[in-house]
Amino acid sequence: MEQAWSRAYSIIMASNLLVDGVQKANVTPEEMNIALGQAYYWRAYAYFHLVRLFGPLPLILHHIPDNNATPLTAVEGIYAQIVSDLKAAEDCHLPAQYTGENRSIEGQNIYVSEQTVKATLAAVYMSMAGYPMNKTEYYEQAAAKAKEVIDGVNKGTYKQGLLEDWKDVYSYGKNHHFETLLGIDYNAALGGWSDADSQFSSCHQLNNVWNGWGDLLAERRYWKDYPEGPRKDAVYSKRILINNSEHAVDWWATTDGKKYNGKNAASSVHYRPMFIAFSVNKNEAGQPIAAPFDYNKPVWGGMCINKRHQLIRYAEVLCWYAESAARSQSSDLSEAKAALKKVRARAYTDQTKVAEVDKMNAEQLAEAAYNEHGYEVAGYVIAMVTRRADQFRMNRLQETHTYRSGEQTEVLVKKGTKTHSVNEKGEPFDYELEEDVIVKENMPVNSTWQGESSIYQVYPPTEVEKNPNLKR
Repeated sequence: MEQAWSRAYSIIMASNLLVDGVQKANVTPEEMNIALGQAYYWRAYAYFHLVRLFGPLPLILHHIPDNNATPLTAVEGIYAQIVSDLKAAEDCHLPAQYTGENRSIEGQNIYVSEQTVKATLAAVYMSMAGYPMNKTEYYEQAAAKAKEVIDGVNKGTYKQGLLEDWKDVYSYGKNHHFETLLGIDYNAALGGWSDADSQFSSCHQLNNVWNGWGDLLAERRYWKDYPEGPRKDAVYSKRILINNSEHAVDWWATTDGKKYNGKNAASSVHYRPMFIAFSVNKNEAGQPIAAPFDYNKPVWGGMCINKRHQLIRYAEVLCWYAESAARSQSSDLSEAKAALKKVRARAYTDQTKVAEVDKMNAEQLAEAAYNEHGYEVAGYVIAMVTRRADQFRMNRLQETHTYRSGEQTEVLVKKGTKTHSVNEKGEPFDYELEEDVIVKENMPVNSTWQGESSIYQVYPPTEVEKNPNLKR
């Protein structure tokens, strides 16, 4: 949390420097507006990140030392500044499409664009409509901003859209694609250890199978409830290749075909599914392959790679529009339903789930779109709006706490399921489960729910020592 705080404030201070000093630069008005638009945007982004983690914050708007004396500004005041900055970025009339080195790459924007600002405003308004402000009137404004992006895409003004195949969304072979509205690009040099590299390619992988660190623990129940289809196969590893051998096993497989006992897992000591959004295969020379990830092929276990981080995708905007339009009680939900149907059509094996959207009332549509966004960003912890952020907005984090601290008796995999495994010698075999798989999640929750204290992070102790105002 200390790094989350310090890095966000580093972005804020860099933005402040630009906002305070850009008038002194000898550049054209167009270039000045582009610079200001980037500064206003990233300051808003940083505060949006922080306010959902910590709540009240020191609001610093100029590049001058505050001697760690800035008082806290309430959540509503922070959001007011975020909206003000994003509107200021809109007023800069940023280009929809950039060209030139360092502003675009492979035809996709590096700099913040006009449509990115609008999409971010939609997400911010949705947050203001939910917890802790609960000003539901902002759902209407969220829908309007998301609709501006969608209309721009439909008219061809904005070059975004949905990729045809879900497998390409996280593919290293399509590292820069038009579905991304906001992406972070990294150093193209492989290896090393620096802030210029994306380190998730190794950090999220199972530590005793793919030489990773096992940092992202997938919740088993969410995997169970996740709709089957191309999206699930691109978000979770369908099976897990054992130590880059020829044998891929199911995550629930055991080496003896018996009930899991804590020691007989075939794939991982954690005995759980694995997210693969950052995974990359390797070739015979040990180098990363620019292609969609294939769980049957050897995995590249390097630490750093230039895999793009997709902070906002167009699929999310479609979900935001469908949900906010439904929650704002719009009289005509036909376009909102069409948006959700586009997301589902690409993601589901069962296409009846697409048609059923037409029969939904406003409440059902809002809930469906809320859940759909969660599926879209599952395991993607660097998204601007994560599943956790959605639960925070809807004040549902306690529901997760109740589940994680409860008995957890749900059936994860049914008795009789054909299972692919390897024995202790690494020899493959198949078997049918003798009984239902029922197991508690990793990282048990033993604490009681403490309301706001369980929702917000504590202020970083090193910052509290410097600024006595950092207290609730």
